[in-house]
Amino acid sequence: MGRHRAVPRRVGRASLLAVVILALVAVGLPARQALAAPSDVQTIYQFTTDQPVMALTFDCGSDTGYAAQILDTAKAKGVRLSFGMTGTWAQANPDLVRRMVAEGHHLINHSWNHPDFTTITPAQRADQLRRTADLVRSLTGYELRPYFRPPFGAYNDSVLADLAANGYTYSIMWTVDTLGWQGKSIGEITQRTLDAAAPGAIVLMHVGAASLDGPALGGIIDQLRARGYRFATVDDFVAGRIGPTFRYFPETGHWVGHGFLSYWERFGGLPVFGYPLTEELREHGVTVQYFERARFEWHPGVWPERYDVLLGLLGRQVTAGREGEAPFRPIQAGNDANCTFYPQTGHRLCFGFRDYWRARGGLAIFGYPISEEFVENGVTVQYFERQRFEYHPEASPAWRVMGGLLGRQVLATQPR
Repeated sequence: MGRHRAVPRRVGRASLLAVVILALVAVGLPARQALAAPSDVQTIYQFTTDQPVMALTFDCGSDTGYAAQILDTAKAKGVRLSFGMTGTWAQANPDLVRRMVAEGHHLINHSWNHPDFTTITPAQRADQLRRTADLVRSLTGYELRPYFRPPFGAYNDSVLADLAANGYTYSIMWTVDTLGWQGKSIGEITQRTLDAAAPGAIVLMHVGAASLDGPALGGIIDQLRARGYRFATVDDFVAGRIGPTFRYFPETGHWVGHGFLSYWERFGGLPVFGYPLTEELREHGVTVQYFERARFEWHPGVWPERYDVLLGLLGRQVTAGREGEAPFRPIQAGNDANCTFYPQTGHRLCFGFRDYWRARGGLAIFGYPISEEFVENGVTVQYFERQRFEYHPEASPAWRVMGGLLGRQVLATQPR
């Protein structure tokens, strides 16, 4: 019987709600705004997670300051940041805003010109949000909603309701303010960040020249990484993209993540590829990462079964110009019990080198042989499209055949 009685009550509430909406629209108040409530907005000081991940955020509200240096550091360290973006800063620095978006950083609406939102009207709040979002969208195509950072950290229920009415459902505060804007030294900024380090912590910094947050960034990243932390944007946290998809290698001080990490772990790991020597970087329009014995290259859609990772042709790269030398000249041969002949390159693969080639991944990992076996610098070697095999009879059986450190060799020749 209770179930039957509930039906007219639901209808009555819906009818009443419709009447209220129509009345509000009739007097010019948008229904969306009328229905918005402070509880529609999540105000976040620190994310709840057990993952050792932190969000490094910078507010852009005054001068250009260290913004370019901050982006350079983030790129070199392989870290994506979140930027609280004011419209006036974006208007004055359009190229830097475009660079932020192009390099994968996250932008948060931080108002047009940084007023205290608790002291302005709902119409003024809406204008502040709209103008900033429209400008950033026109510059980059990037949508700032649903993220907002209140200027001065000031908000109340009225502000939150207006945020919700304008499509901003996350108000991003901070766990620790470095106080760089108060003139703190690099050491003080770094120590405040380290003292507050915790899973899900949000660090507030500023790009302006009055703050040394920018110059402190590199050291902060290095010291947090030494404690096992990695970094994500605010959007990564909200979207749940902070799982253990990265691994830090203290031996060389670099991270490997996502498809590169999956490829490294599945297709050879340390014996075949060695430790990472760089973070991910862009070379000739391709995302790459150098390892001691390889260069990983990301080619979207080319080979999904291998995480769209291809290995760079380092063997060919380091032997360019040696094609006329005797070991590199193609020969005519056939197959026998000890050797396989590859007509694609005109070279044989024999004995222990063949066993290693087959056991460690074959064509996909090493490519075809591009030389015969020969002695180079006192070591028996053979070059392949992607590697150089070396025979070390003095080593333990598992390490008598080793891949050459071609990644290290090629990286040393790259301009930095």
